[in-house]
Amino acid sequence: MQPLWQQSAVAQRAAIAELRCRVTDLAEAHLARIAEREPALHAWVTHDPAAVRARAAALDQAADDLPLRGLPVGIKDIIDTADLPTAYGSSIYAGHRPVEDAAIVARLRAAGALIMGKTVTTEFAYMHAGPTLNPWNAAHTPGGSSSGSAAGVAAGMMPLALATQTGGSTIRPAAYCGIVGFKPTYGVLPMTGIKPLAPSLDTLGLYGRSVEDVALLFDAVSGRGASAAEARPIGALRLGLHPGPYAGRAGADAQAALDAACTALRAAGATVETIDLPEALFARIGEGNNTIMAYEAARALAHEFETDRALLSANIVKLIGIGQAVPDAAYRDALAAGGEGRQALAEGMRGFDSLITFSAPGAAPVWAEGTGDSAFNRIWTTIGAPCITLPVGRVAATRLPLGVQLVDCVDRDAHLLQVAARVAPVLPAFDRW
Repeated sequence: MQPLWQQSAVAQRAAIAELRCRVTDLAEAHLARIAEREPALHAWVTHDPAAVRARAAALDQAADDLPLRGLPVGIKDIIDTADLPTAYGSSIYAGHRPVEDAAIVARLRAAGALIMGKTVTTEFAYMHAGPTLNPWNAAHTPGGSSSGSAAGVAAGMMPLALATQTGGSTIRPAAYCGIVGFKPTYGVLPMTGIKPLAPSLDTLGLYGRSVEDVALLFDAVSGRGASAAEARPIGALRLGLHPGPYAGRAGADAQAALDAACTALRAAGATVETIDLPEALFARIGEGNNTIMAYEAARALAHEFETDRALLSANIVKLIGIGQAVPDAAYRDALAAGGEGRQALAEGMRGFDSLITFSAPGAAPVWAEGTGDSAFNRIWTTIGAPCITLPVGRVAATRLPLGVQLVDCVDRDAHLLQVAARVAPVLPAFDRW
């Protein structure tokens, strides 16, 4: 039988509901795993075992109708927590204690989740990396900006975690760490109490080790439900293959992973065929993501830039400088292109269940080269569409995971999760442990 920390969130929840383990047992299993892996991995900014134990003991006495009762969750450290410091990945906010929880944290607590601590983020969820290493190969990045959340879930420190995405900060780290990463439709999950970088793009993301785990978390915090509802068999699915306007940036490993996924899906009976989408428009949307991010970051971080510039990284200073120079008209054009893209995606996907494409240009780059290229994520973030990355094998020489991404139309989150639940078991996988 698998150790508790290796089990899925769905299996852990069932074990608690069926009295096969207590919340305190689950907590102790993950605390031991954190103690084992954290010295080498550096996934946590703040982790207080005594507080975890106290919360677990209280949850053992809670009603069992809470959907996430006892499930350990990591919180990305740009998300406010009243009982834990929130530094936003910046020395400017070292020791900062918010006065109240972010709305998403309040929802997690109400659902019975066991908050394990705050996970490492890049500075203000942009590019300047924290200390977290890839759990599969310590010479490589776990991706950014949701570094600690992705690495922690992959390493078995917790089954679930919160991420955010402004460019590719949910999908890319999940692909690099070999887990499931889900970015819902823009605005579906509340951003209140989360440090903004670019409010027109910032979106909460969810991490788990299976689609079913992510669906459980999404249903509990979104209130939408139906994600785990019965879907059509794999043979009834019609997927649109879309390498996209940045396909030239995909390396051989990424191309092989996408090809292997499509081959496996066709062998299982699914239809996979090229989808016709406007490449020029989508390329403009991808570049527009940079424009929107810089323009809005210059305003969102204006206070820090004026009062504590010496404590900002060169990456953030450069981004703000670029944003200050972006003309208002260019910013408005970039926002408008995103709206055009939403319509074009909806029209192009008629008759298709989901779109399949690259999650990232390849496996995680070496740590010194940064947190990776978000080219295959920026379009969908700007459009606001839901997307999910699924593990699809790994590179033998480095042990690093690879992923493929499914994308759906705006507000079809539950449908995307249902499709992903059918697709995931068909894909070439690997022994996680």
